[in-house]
Amino acid sequence: MRFRFIKFVTLLFAGLIAGTFFYGTFCVLPAFYEVSPKIHLTFRTALMQYNKVLVMLLVLIGIGFNIIYLHQIRKIKVANILCLTALIFTIISLAVTRFGSVPINLLMKTWDPSSPPSDWLLILKKWNFYNSIRTITSIGSFLLLLLTNEIQNTNDNKIKQF
Repeated sequence: MRFRFIKFVTLLFAGLIAGTFFYGTFCVLPAFYEVSPKIHLTFRTALMQYNKVLVMLLVLIGIGFNIIYLHQIRKIKVANILCLTALIFTIISLAVTRFGSVPINLLMKTWDPSSPPSDWLLILKKWNFYNSIRTITSIGSFLLLLLTNEIQNTNDNKIKQF
C-alpha cells in the first residue's frame, strides 16, 4: 500500500509541475504579449508573487517523492534508469528556474511598467528561453515517470504469474 501511495504522489506532482509549465508556456505567455507592456509587466510581476512559493514547493516535493520512488524500484533496471532520468530532468528544471528565471524576475520587479527599459523584450526573450527548457524538462520528466510506472507494473505482473 505504501509503495502505491509513493508512486501515486510521485506521478501526481510530476503531472502538476508539467501542467503548470505547459499552461504557462502555451496560454499565459501568449496572452502577455497580446496586451500593452504596462499590463504585461504589471500582471507578470503580480503572478510572480503567487508562483514563487507554489511552484517551488511543487518541484521540491516532486523531487523528494521521485527519490523515494527511485529507491523503491531500484531492482528494476530499465524503470530505475527512466526514473533517475526523470529526477535529473526535474533537477534541471529547478536549476534553470533558480539560476535563469529568478534573476530575471527580480530584475523585472525593479522596472516601471509604464516605462520599461528599452531592451525589455530582449530580456523577456531570454526568460522565455529558460521557460522553454523548464517546460520541456518537466513534461519529459512526467512522461518518463509514466513509462517507469508501466514498466514497473509489467514487472509486477510477471512476478505474480510465477
